[in-house]
Amino acid sequence: MRLFDRRRMAFTIESMTLRMLIFSGKKIESWYSVPLTGNMVREGLITTPETVGSVMAEAIQENAIPRSGVIAAVPSTGSATQTISLPGVKKGNVNEMVSREIRRAMPGSQDVDFIYWQMLSQNGGQQQQQVYALAVPRSNIVGVVDACRAGGVNLKGIELKPFALVRAVDCKDGIIVHGEVDTIEVVVVEKSFPALFRCIPVKDASPSAEDACQNILRELPFTIDYYNRSYRDAQLDPEVAVYLSGELALDPKLAMDITETTGREVVGVEPKIECPPNFPLAQFLTNVGLMMRENW
Repeated sequence: MRLFDRRRMAFTIESMTLRMLIFSGKKIESWYSVPLTGNMVREGLITTPETVGSVMAEAIQENAIPRSGVIAAVPSTGSATQTISLPGVKKGNVNEMVSREIRRAMPGSQDVDFIYWQMLSQNGGQQQQQVYALAVPRSNIVGVVDACRAGGVNLKGIELKPFALVRAVDCKDGIIVHGEVDTIEVVVVEKSFPALFRCIPVKDASPSAEDACQNILRELPFTIDYYNRSYRDAQLDPEVAVYLSGELALDPKLAMDITETTGREVVGVEPKIECPPNFPLAQFLTNVGLMMRENW
């Protein structure tokens, strides 16, 4: 038993695998990949929290993994964002006004989603306050919370995968493709911020890497085109690169196919922290992004 154990765990569930990263400060100490069976997870989301919690508890026991201060990332499946403009806001009624505008701009979300919002910094010429609102399906969060409770884990925080990925890649502008066998996260990064993200499930009873790769090649050009049509004042420069990560990044042919399909260079991720020589960064990139967050 370690006294005053400063180690923490960041975990994700991707490609039917429980991925656990153990770290202390900004130092990676160990990592584990524990396979899950098909009925435990569907399209990257936990369907049987008690069973997943049991698998997690067993892995923790066998490897002396810390149970406290645990952090996790979940897919952006079903999540939605909205930037809302407010007139001059007085401190006393900020919460009331923001809640009212979110109900107007995102009708129905408050009934089925968890709502989070944050004030954005203002430029000198702006007359209105910008608010970034995020709606996440309750079931996405509850599944993780229940699994941790079943596994005897003290969960400190949860983050959406796109935000963890943006932090880990640390680019000013780019397109992140985090490809897993069962889900694909595509994140368009503008000025170091996730301007657009999509979680694309691989809808197959027994998804394969080949199916997932074809899904990327089909959906990525559509996502880029959708972004350029939706944000005409922030078009993606043709020189903006694609950052490929996840289980599918291990296929060297996929990078060449993406370049051929989109005309964009595919580049590797250069971690901002020191990684062990044999660390599988591509598969654990989301975990690394969780680890790099300063405040939880």
